[in-house]
Amino acid sequence: MEILMRLNDNLKYKYLRFFGVLCIIFGVLSGYDAFQLISNPAATVVINGVERSDAEAKLMSFFLPVIFIAVGVVLNLVTRNDVANIRRAENTLWSIFRK
Repeated sequence: MEILMRLNDNLKYKYLRFFGVLCIIFGVLSGYDAFQLISNPAATVVINGVERSDAEAKLMSFFLPVIFIAVGVVLNLVTRNDVANIRRAENTLWSIFRK
């Protein structure tokens, strides 16, 4: 049973790392376009059907890639021990409902 749990923790760890890398890649690719929008003073951003060229509208298009990069970095900082600790905490929580 313990081997099965370790395998399960290892798969969860690899999934978190993979999803973190995907988030970083998506954030960098979409952030590159947003950075080009910010650096171009003639560029416009369409928000709710209204074309805007002010800095606030351009920065709003930059927030989502930054959030994706931050989530990806946090997911890649998770260790195998963290995954095991979360599993133990989950087992402890659900043990009160088992007989």
